[in-house]
Amino acid sequence: MVQFGNEYTVRQAEIADELELRWLIQRKSFVHSHLDWQSPLAWLGKQPFYLLEEKNQGIQAVLAFPRDEDGTVWLRLFAVAPGCSLALAWSKLWKAGLDWHQEYSAESPITSLAIHPEMEKILFTAGFSEINRVISLVWDAATARWPEMRRDLDLRKMGPDDISRCYQIDRAAFKPIWRNTITQLQAAYREAFYASVIRADGIVRGYQISTTNPQGGHLARLAVDPAFHKQGLGGQLLADLLDKFFEAGILDVSVNTQADNLASLDLYNRFGFVELPETYPVFQYQAGN
Repeated sequence: MVQFGNEYTVRQAEIADELELRWLIQRKSFVHSHLDWQSPLAWLGKQPFYLLEEKNQGIQAVLAFPRDEDGTVWLRLFAVAPGCSLALAWSKLWKAGLDWHQEYSAESPITSLAIHPEMEKILFTAGFSEINRVISLVWDAATARWPEMRRDLDLRKMGPDDISRCYQIDRAAFKPIWRNTITQLQAAYREAFYASVIRADGIVRGYQISTTNPQGGHLARLAVDPAFHKQGLGGQLLADLLDKFFEAGILDVSVNTQADNLASLDLYNRFGFVELPETYPVFQYQAGN
């Protein structure tokens, strides 16, 4: 616990803080929350997860960026109560969290997506560097293209026994910060509207997981074993998924990808996905730099 004068105290969060933290997040607070299959409060009990308390006012801010089970660090939560200064909250919590990180996890860079312009300014000022951008695309059945894709491969619904193989594909297909952990894949599978796998040579070589929301459908993940790229597996997974959405009366579908993932962008463009003008920067901080 670190005390600043008579007003503010910084301490590690505890499981017993969950109810008050839920209240903080649900108020008209500033909230940066990592886009993940797990609630940011699911990380309670892991560190660094720090709170800023004001005398007689309770929790005013929270900052959390624990490592996941594979060693990747995302800035998972930064929330500040109305009336509390963003700059004040960040400076006090970031110092405490970074001290912990440098002692126990310094080898892992800290990555953050910046949805809010305020968050972008905070990260840039703290020494984060932009390393990529997230692009959003949308598909409208009324104006979509349906390219000729191979339909001869063995494609079926995903089952629980496929998750370990999908995890292997994820690790081969993506850089560390974009990989799903086993826990995340299990959560994604449970929440899926439709999840499928595709096989070649009798082995699962690709998969997709999709969800729905009030705006339509969302392709949450599509991955293919790199050894089987450019063989039509991703296209068959996507065509089958869009068929399923169409049959369910879901005519608008969204997907996010990285600006440097040219293969994904090419695939989505062939199906008539249109890039939205707004993109979101991805920042990273390497301790010691």
